[in-house]
Amino acid sequence: MTVFKLEPERAAENDVSNVLDELQDKLGFIPNIYTTFASVPVAFEGLTSLNASFANSSFTPAEQEIIALTTSVFNRCPYCVAGHSTFALQHGVDADTIDAIRDGGDSSEPRYQSLGRTTHALLKNKGHLTPAETATFLNGGFQLPQLLELLLGIAGKTMTNFASKIAQVPLDTAFLDQEWTPRKHQAWP
Repeated sequence: MTVFKLEPERAAENDVSNVLDELQDKLGFIPNIYTTFASVPVAFEGLTSLNASFANSSFTPAEQEIIALTTSVFNRCPYCVAGHSTFALQHGVDADTIDAIRDGGDSSEPRYQSLGRTTHALLKNKGHLTPAETATFLNGGFQLPQLLELLLGIAGKTMTNFASKIAQVPLDTAFLDQEWTPRKHQAWP
């Protein structure tokens, strides 16, 4: 199996160091997934562009983490589940909600539950939503146009989910407390 090397010096050569510096300032470290992408400038630009657009969506930072975590669990990505569990806690998502999503279940908080169920339905059904699934989203207090913003979040997260598995990205020290392994008979997908 091919393993990508984490090469911070190559990232600097590719003129992405300013974005990496911003991550360092914001998070206190540079997540390994970004170092991996930084060695391929066009992929790095795509990832950072998607993430910046999603960060400007109408979803709160906590809701964005619900989307990212749900997508990562669905795609069975240990790296991203650990990372987004950590970030969800930092954005005020309660531990019970995080644990429920990590186990393939629902939050007890109605808005998060609606968002998680809609995210899961979009992934499972490859973009198709039944009228009942659309109603779940709307009944959660969301608006129909936000489905397109939700797709943006799913796209960006799926990109890092797949890349972290292809590249066998090692877990960052900052994420170790939230390490996750998919269970064989998990409820999702």
